[in-house]
Amino acid sequence: MDCTYIRSSSYNQYEYCQMSYFLTYNLGWQQTSGKKAQLGTIVHKVMECLAKCKKEIQDNPDINKLEIKDDSVGKICFTKNSLYTKTFVDKLLKKSYEFYTSNCVHSYSNSDVNFCKDLVKKAIEYNNGQFDPRNRKIVEAEPHFDILIEEDWAKYKYSLPNGKIIEGQLAIKGTIDLVTEVDDGIIEVVDWKTGRRLNWATGEEKTYEKLCEDPQLLLYNYAISKLFPTYEQAIMSIFFIKDGGPFSICFDSDDQTKFLSMLEKRFKQIKRNNFPQPISKDRSSFKCTKLCHFYKNNWEGTNKTMCNYVEDHITAFGYEDTVDKCKRDGFSINFYEAPG
Repeated sequence: MDCTYIRSSSYNQYEYCQMSYFLTYNLGWQQTSGKKAQLGTIVHKVMECLAKCKKEIQDNPDINKLEIKDDSVGKICFTKNSLYTKTFVDKLLKKSYEFYTSNCVHSYSNSDVNFCKDLVKKAIEYNNGQFDPRNRKIVEAEPHFDILIEEDWAKYKYSLPNGKIIEGQLAIKGTIDLVTEVDDGIIEVVDWKTGRRLNWATGEEKTYEKLCEDPQLLLYNYAISKLFPTYEQAIMSIFFIKDGGPFSICFDSDDQTKFLSMLEKRFKQIKRNNFPQPISKDRSSFKCTKLCHFYKNNWEGTNKTMCNYVEDHITAFGYEDTVDKCKRDGFSINFYEAPG
């Protein structure tokens, strides 16, 4: 398979299901977000906007009436005092909820509103507000990164079905929830998780020991070292709001080396694989039948599921013809949609 960039979700998706990875990152088909994921997005937006408002106060200490503009929820007006009120948080949650549910395929009820309220409350009240963005010194909220890996093994050169040659260096791309400064020379990344504390590929619970080896946290640590090189120490905090609370890990330069080794291995695995495998050959796994968009939806104009259709096409015509014939119109292998 061709691979020009890796983000934490694609790294994990390949481990979870090679066929799902292929459909997403080589053919350009996107899965519809589940309802729980959509509710998680609502909560993330509230935390993001609270951080952006606090950053606005930091940048304008002599101004009392302030505003920010968010691409999703629009203009948000506030004062230094109102930012810290429950009323402000409730209004922000309402804006976020209305935006993300107004044109969504899922149906929602009051229980979903209360679910979001509960998660926001737990996040900002944990340990007397330790992880409330309003109580932090904000470095940046939702920073995007696109970082080339300047290693010999990270070079790539692919011949596309139309004859075009693309070559370059592998990049890591993504979006970090929140970056804060906790002391001189010390930076802390906070990543909010609204789902369960599981490795969905293996079904194992993510313990502290496993999180020390977690590809997402190691990727973020490497990205932070490039984005904010003036900071000497980085703390990675992953906050499972409803399943265990925060876990904080201090990484060092050895962990950056470890990450590059993991990245090299995954990059080479993907490049060697021209026959991606599904989670289960007969699609009997609940991950196929209950969770996968590509199994629950048929390829247009056929009675075959998307993943079965693509698998059969690879078997009959090969990898290159499948990329040529089954790719979504307008998709490019270099395509990336933030966040991720």
